[in-house]
Amino acid sequence: MKFASVKVILIMTALTILGLYALDYWKNPQLWHRGAVAMESPEGGPRLILWMNHLCCTGCLDDVRKALAGTPGVDLEKATGPKELLTQAAANMENATLPDYGNAVTLPISELDKLDLVKVDRALRDKGFVAGRMELSGIPHFRLEAALDHLCCGMCDRSISERMSFLKAKGQGGQLKWIESVSVQHEKKTVVAYARFLEAGKTDDVAEFLSGLNFLGFEPQSLRIETAEHMEHPPLQAPVAPNGTGGQGPGD
Repeated sequence: MKFASVKVILIMTALTILGLYALDYWKNPQLWHRGAVAMESPEGGPRLILWMNHLCCTGCLDDVRKALAGTPGVDLEKATGPKELLTQAAANMENATLPDYGNAVTLPISELDKLDLVKVDRALRDKGFVAGRMELSGIPHFRLEAALDHLCCGMCDRSISERMSFLKAKGQGGQLKWIESVSVQHEKKTVVAYARFLEAGKTDDVAEFLSGLNFLGFEPQSLRIETAEHMEHPPLQAPVAPNGTGGQGPGD
């Protein structure tokens, strides 16, 4: 039997170490740039960018601003819209047309603890608008907490966990890929989505999580963004039994 030489062993060891370091850097860039992330102040601070599939003129923009007036957690006075936007008068011209009728409105987040994404969504819908995307930027570590009115049994819990994983796996175009994991807190009637590290200059479309819950048959009463310096995923819990005690039912 011929054994590998010391040179071959050293080369294979070095390649393995380099490969593992490269994999770790790709999966966890925040651990390699912890100092830079801590010192970094994202340009403009945390922002919520609303992509409106229809925002063709200044009249649309004015109505969006009116719809969001009084929304807690965002600074509407410093909100910015498209740099070039048709006036309402120009949009009224018979032959006026655009290659894309969508545009974005950027909202600086002034008080994160008061921002409720469900209220933002409903405020727009009540005035006839729908945000195609709600992109969060400038917050490296965060989680989303969706409060539900209905979460009656262990089957409800499992349906969210299992089907959300299915949606992530089958998502076209990378939908929900920014979510690291989802936890169902039955007693609090809360679904928590833990986001992957958000690099500076990039965004996560948090509306995907809201739409995902709607697709699964749940309508959150609120959806809030929570941050923590060290976020730990809660330990897995046994499914709640039909009698609500976590054990066997009567007669089992």
